[in-house]
Amino acid sequence: MLSAKWIWRAARRAGVVALTLGLSAGLGVPLAACAAGEAQVATLEGQRFEDTTTLADRTLRLNGLGLRGVAWIKAFVAGLYLSAPSKDSAQILAMPGPKRIRLKIMLDAPSHELTKSLTGRIEDHEPAAVRVKLGDRLTKLGALIDGLGDLKVGDVLDLDFIPDKGVSLRFNDKVVGVPVAGDDLYRCVLKIFVGDQPVDRRMKEGLLRGGY
Repeated sequence: MLSAKWIWRAARRAGVVALTLGLSAGLGVPLAACAAGEAQVATLEGQRFEDTTTLADRTLRLNGLGLRGVAWIKAFVAGLYLSAPSKDSAQILAMPGPKRIRLKIMLDAPSHELTKSLTGRIEDHEPAAVRVKLGDRLTKLGALIDGLGDLKVGDVLDLDFIPDKGVSLRFNDKVVGVPVAGDDLYRCVLKIFVGDQPVDRRMKEGLLRGGY
């Protein structure tokens, strides 16, 4: 998430002329810290992330930031919030409690392209037994994302896991629909970002920073 084709299509719609697809799918850029005396904020590509957030009455800490893009085209910056910092993807995937993936959108595109990238990635990389167990829950999650309409530069999408409720969406600080049950579903989503076969290895490295 998102696929390179999705980013290039969105860029063409925005009037960007593609030069080559032979460049890296991930962009490595340094993090900037706020000056002393200011609130603790991590910044990547001008996108600011608070070092803590609250979800399900728990305080989560920012574990890392990663940019998803192709060549010079930037799709979004992702931030991973956890109850305890970690640089170990297996530990993160097994970690109980609430979690948040926050996406700060940097490219205009229809939300159904995000849905296709998410569901397609899971269908392509998860074993058949896992897909069968997910059943129609993945479709339900996709429908929630589809319902967002067009994503615009500056939009913020949170993909949350809330224990005993499931996967929940927030769009520009508003809850979207009702949660889709299952920590297994959220684990599949999280693996897109920090699993063994991430969509973008440079983004994974940033998300596994282990705190600030």
